[in-house]
Amino acid sequence: MKRARSIAGYAWAVACVVAVLATFIGNDYFSARLASATGVTISPRYSGGEIVRSIDHGAYRTVIRRPVFDGLIGERKEGFIQIEWQPVTALPPVIEDEIDFTGDGEEDFSFRLDTAAGKGALTPRNPSVIAVETLVKVNQGWVARIRLRKVS
Repeated sequence: MKRARSIAGYAWAVACVVAVLATFIGNDYFSARLASATGVTISPRYSGGEIVRSIDHGAYRTVIRRPVFDGLIGERKEGFIQIEWQPVTALPPVIEDEIDFTGDGEEDFSFRLDTAAGKGALTPRNPSVIAVETLVKVNQGWVARIRLRKVS
């Protein structure tokens, strides 16, 4: 009798876990409500950080996100800044942008993106700018992550 109750209890627990997982994974409403209630957010190392500025060029827009130095405990010495080029109508074959991510009115780096070949060239103007970390085509646009060094 005791063994039968144990088996029934474990079976009930497994069924509850399966039901909870199916409910939250299969239903976006409940999972979104749970995430917003707990205050959980997506890490800026994954999302690229919050949008600081968006520059409209007519046919496309350049989205500049905040520099990310966030670490698990405190800030890291190296980080990145994410720049996105999103088409409004279409991306030109070659994009040349001067980026001021510090907001001091001076160009921190220029980036030349060849959208046809998928190549990017970085010209640093600020000592904190290191190199291109990633250049990826996403949906219809492009995303570049530029490695930065924290300058004290």
